[in-house]
Amino acid sequence: MHALTSSLLLVTHVPIRKGPAGPQIDDQTAAGIVQWCKAFERVTYIGMEEEAGSAKASSSQWVDLSTFPGAQNCRVLALPRAYRMQEMARHRRPVMDLIRREIAAHSHLCFTLGGLNGDWPALAAKEAIRQDRAYSAWLDRVEPLIVAREMKEASFKSRLFWRVALPLFDRRIRSLLSRSTVALLQGRDTYDYYARFAPSPHCTYDTHTSVADEIDDAALAAKRARILEKSPLTILYVGRAAPMKGPGDWLSVLEALDLQSIPFRATWIGDGPDLARMQERVARSGLTDQVVLHGFEGNRAVLLRAMRESDLLLFCHKTPESPRCLIEALVSGCPLVGYETAYPKGLVDARGGGLFVPQDDVAALTACVRDLHADRQALARLVDEAAASGRLYNEDDVYAHRARLMKQAGATARDHAALAT
Repeated sequence: MHALTSSLLLVTHVPIRKGPAGPQIDDQTAAGIVQWCKAFERVTYIGMEEEAGSAKASSSQWVDLSTFPGAQNCRVLALPRAYRMQEMARHRRPVMDLIRREIAAHSHLCFTLGGLNGDWPALAAKEAIRQDRAYSAWLDRVEPLIVAREMKEASFKSRLFWRVALPLFDRRIRSLLSRSTVALLQGRDTYDYYARFAPSPHCTYDTHTSVADEIDDAALAAKRARILEKSPLTILYVGRAAPMKGPGDWLSVLEALDLQSIPFRATWIGDGPDLARMQERVARSGLTDQVVLHGFEGNRAVLLRAMRESDLLLFCHKTPESPRCLIEALVSGCPLVGYETAYPKGLVDARGGGLFVPQDDVAALTACVRDLHADRQALARLVDEAAASGRLYNEDDVYAHRARLMKQAGATARDHAALAT
């Protein structure tokens, strides 16, 4: 068994699949693991077996962790998916035996809470409590509010199930938060909802942009000049074409801008279940010359270049979540224009770079974009502010911040234990 010195165990819901040379994970998770390996001598990352043929498989860039320099001291393990009660019962004993051993073998523990059935991280947190071990709880979105919104259009049977299950799920999350040593709550939406249940809550951010990704002065000047020339607006969104991202509202704004004879070019980069419907609607609206539905793009350099070349990131998120595309846009000097929630507001509170309207108000969002088209000086200022906000977020800083919190929590727990004896 390894020594406990500076070792981190993470138990998550991140998909892991079998590759020719061993387990594979998505490239952004791999980049995060490299950061954890900078802070801890040894890392064990536990996720979930990728479901064969799942939608996520087509929208992820799968990589072998061994190809990432700095990740040699990390093991990646995949637990069986067990989102049905019978699957959970079948796999529970071997999984919990493994989790029990791994908790005992690591000095620092972090569990990504979420899900109802098959929530191995929640069971890992309960095992940590049983072993009287300190742990960090990590939440990246407000799952109860997301599920509640999705259930509005679900079948009667699904609504009935979640009416009973959701309060139980929420109560369990709150209980595990209350027993955590530190809570890492991603973005202001998650923080505002959960902070009161945790003894040591912290608002954190998750990004994989570096200082080298920040838009440089020359590109920023060129962008301002193009905006002031009153070229057609360049509008972008990067994310899955799925209901929670509001693709219907996004297209409604573009249709309204077209009716008002406001010139623009708009691109949505990302695939998902709503992509075919979006393509049909663009064709019906006669916007095929102005709107590009790019589909999945796995090259980060292409994504960041698209953001640097765009005047604004137009988003219509329907649920409280913490999408990385908003931080990537700011890093690229691309202002945030969309529905107001605590997460995007928190990103630009210090230095600006965003304009927000009430949730689901397509008319207000259309007016906001129209006003920016008319007032190019205001849009140019917004670009400068976005770039300034973007300099607050780089992966070295945000991961180092979280690692410090984990280590401080572990030290505090050991001090308390020493005092008790």
